[in-house]
Parts: sequence; structure tokens; C-alpha cells
Amino acid sequence: MAKPSVALFLGLISVSAWAEIAVTVVDLSAQSIARQSSYSATVEPLDTSALSSGLSAEILALDARPGDRVNQGDRLALLDCRDARLSERVARADRVRTEVELEFAKRQAERIAKLAASSIASEELKDTRATDVERAAQALEMADARLAEAQLQASRCEVRAPFDAVVTAQLASQGTRVAVGTPILEVVSQTVEVRARVPVTLDVENVNRVTFVSDNQEIPLTQVSMGGAVESETATRLVRFVARGHRLEPGLPGRIRVYAEGQFLPADFLVERDGRLGLMVLDGARAAFIERPQAVMGQPVEITDLPVDLKVIENGRFRVRDGDAVVATP
Repeated sequence: MAKPSVALFLGLISVSAWAEIAVTVVDLSAQSIARQSSYSATVEPLDTSALSSGLSAEILALDARPGDRVNQGDRLALLDCRDARLSERVARADRVRTEVELEFAKRQAERIAKLAASSIASEELKDTRATDVERAAQALEMADARLAEAQLQASRCEVRAPFDAVVTAQLASQGTRVAVGTPILEVVSQTVEVRARVPVTLDVENVNRVTFVSDNQEIPLTQVSMGGAVESETATRLVRFVARGHRLEPGLPGRIRVYAEGQFLPADFLVERDGRLGLMVLDGARAAFIERPQAVMGQPVEITDLPVDLKVIENGRFRVRDGDAVVATP
């Protein structure tokens, strides 16, 4: 059997090399998407407080129960503080007495000073009366302190909300005698923020928008803080957001969605050529490879810098190489 000639063999190679490959193309603008990523998040109260008794007394009434919303300053519990009220009355009476004694000492000192000016009273007696005034003034100052202390104790008869809050737990019951520092109610603030841990590689400050998704609602968020510390085990950092104009319930679970700036193509369009990632596009009647140095396999690829009318090869993108002749159909 005769062997094919060298010319015929080269001709076959030439025909094979220039054979056109059928592909389909799509407009870059029609396939572009806004890249988004999602992370677990929770709605956390800014403050959590266990409200305790400020004195040793019996609980006479509870004005709030778990689940109740209360405003700052609202009374939440009433304690039996008759002892504190009596101490306040005694301290107030003692202050009145010392004030009277001070006024009397001042009048005595004025009389002796006039007599001493006429040499009727001695200078020693004058100094004695002046000393009596100083002692009476000090006694009044101490009485003021005792009254203030008694009033402070009396003010502890009522447990009040330190901020706008939601009562989350009842830790003592009406009729129970509690000691100083015994927790009675647990509250969390109505003011909340959304907290999430995101990868350190995510540049949250340069995203288009961030939303909180829960119960089929998507609420826009505003970033208030990005944690400076990185959790080494998960390579994440804490980011805090607020939902301005929206009421979120403390403890509500959900997710944040981070929408990146710019335009992206779905990750399926990425191909690898000679260890590089990029896109196969139509350049006239040939395929061309556009490298995307920042692309990551499996993630959307940024195309913000590419012409919007660029034709991207969809079907057949894995078969064609840079420079291959192609027949493109929409």
C-alpha cells in the first residue's frame, strides 16, 4: 500500500488548523450581574442589663414582665423601703436642727464681736463664738451628707429602666425578700445593631450596598464599625451595622448580603489557559483570550473595565483557544 505524500500530510494539518469551530456568543452587558456574598448575622442589643435590688427588702410589686417594652425611667419593680423612708425623715429633721444651731451660733458670734469692739467682751470669748460658728457649719455639712445618703437609699425603693428596653427575664417574684445586688429583671435595649463576621479578604468599605435578610425581608444597612481584631481560627472580623428607619427585634437571626461595586460575569464563564484565568471572547472571526489576573475560580469575575458591547463566547468556550477561527451564532 502506497504511503501518503508529505505534501498531502501537510495539507491535512493545514486544513485542521484552520477549521472553524462553531460557538455561541452573548453580549457582555446582557450577562453582567452585581456580585453578592452572604454571611450569617444576628440582631444584637447595644446594652444588656440585669437589674438588681439596691437594698435588702421585700418586693412589693413587679410592673413589667418578660416580653414587655419599657421606656427609660419607667418603674419596673417596687420594694418595701419603710426603713429607708424613716431614715430619710430622721436625716431631714437632723439637718433642720443643725441649720437652726448654725443660725444661733452666728447671732451669738455677732453680739460678742460688737461687745469685743467696745472692750466689754474679751477677745477670747469672741474667738470661742467664732469657733462655735465653724463647728455648726461643719455639722450642717455633715447633716447634708447624711440626708443625701438617706435620699439615695430611699430612691432605691424603685427599680427603673436605665434605657428604652425589652424585658427578657424575670429573676425574682413579688413577695420575695431580696438582698442588695440580687437580680430581679433582665432587660435588653431596644436600640440594636446587626453584627456579622466576614472574611478578612472582604473589603466591606468599598461595596455598593449591604442588606439584612430575614423573614423574606431585605433591609438596607449602614456600616458603623469594622473590628480591628481578626479571629485567627476562622480568618474573619466582626462588622457592625445599623438599620436606620427600621425596627429590628433583638436576637433576630438572619444573613447580610454584600453587593460589590462594579459589574461581574457569572463564574461559569471563566476558563483556564496556560495556568491563567480569563474569558474567551469574539475578536472578528477568531477567538481571543482576555486574562483576568484577579479572578478566582468559582467566583464571579469582574468586567467593569471591559467594553459593554464585547461578545463573550458561551457554548464552545472550553474548546477554543486564543486565535482559533470560529463561526459565531447568537
